[in-house]
Amino acid sequence: MQVNRGKESGLKTMIIWGLLLASLIFLAVRAFGGGVTEARPSDGTPAPLVVGSGPLTQESFWALVDHSAALEADPDAQLADLRASLSRLSASQIADFERIFDETMRRSYSWDLWGAAYLANGGASDDGFEYFRCWLISKGRSVFDKVVASPDSLADLLAPGGGGDYEFEEFAYVAREAWQEKTGRDWNDMPVIADMAYDNEPSGAAFSEDPADLAKRYPKLWERFGGE
Repeated sequence: MQVNRGKESGLKTMIIWGLLLASLIFLAVRAFGGGVTEARPSDGTPAPLVVGSGPLTQESFWALVDHSAALEADPDAQLADLRASLSRLSASQIADFERIFDETMRRSYSWDLWGAAYLANGGASDDGFEYFRCWLISKGRSVFDKVVASPDSLADLLAPGGGGDYEFEEFAYVAREAWQEKTGRDWNDMPVIADMAYDNEPSGAAFSEDPADLAKRYPKLWERFGGE
């Protein structure tokens, strides 16, 4: 009997150490692997995301955006959610968010997408197209990837009825404001701002404002917005 008890005691010790090791591995992955978890507020508001202490990855960037996109029906609430999540990041992680946001904006700087914005918004200036791309990013990764790959598919994603105001200027400033609040410094001092590159021309072939050309290039969007 003493032998059996000794074996049982040894087995329990091994199990305990195994659980402790698994917990340590989990915490290490969260801290250094850019993992994302959810905080648990008690007031019923959406839970901000908590990101590990390592450099912010593109996956974490989109996790933060996707989380805020659940509140897209209320732009102010969406911005508040993203601000809450960003406030939990370090200054360098917020700068990473801004850098990835800038890269994503440049990725969507194409004539094809500009033409889609032109139709959906009834026109699109330089600033208008910039704010349209902010709006598109704010919708989350799957929407962004789909529309950038096929701008005419924007027609499938918009609610039925007349055209709307598909712009979200404030989304462009949320990380800069978060960094400024975190550091107490002007956002122009953010290291990534000085390193940002700006393309002179959108990629691809320019779109024509001729109705026949627009109808051919964007059949779905033209059917939806061409007569407005």
